[in-house]
Amino acid sequence: MAKPTAQQCHALITYFINAYEQETGRKSPVSRNKVRYWFESILMDYTSTEAKAFIDYYLEHYPNPSVEWFAFNYEKVVMAKEEHEENEAVAIKRRKVTEQRLKEWRERWKKS
Repeated sequence: MAKPTAQQCHALITYFINAYEQETGRKSPVSRNKVRYWFESILMDYTSTEAKAFIDYYLEHYPNPSVEWFAFNYEKVVMAKEEHEENEAVAIKRRKVTEQRLKEWRERWKKS
């Protein structure tokens, strides 16, 4: 992937700050100059849309979020998000199978 521009990095930083404030109700102590290159590395690995999804997942599912932890451990967040999505897909399949079995059982035993 091409090196992201400073504008793209700052847009993602702004997104993190706003999402953090919305999720926790307090402002995030972020030094833009300090985290700019951290977010640049994230944008070199993932698109802006994917990075925003990872930020959202991180802020929703991790206690006491911090920009430093996210910047240095975003691979863990990515793996956790993928695992969560796989588990959701399995749960949806199981629910469908269970609904089908329930329907068959009700038809067999004439239950409503």
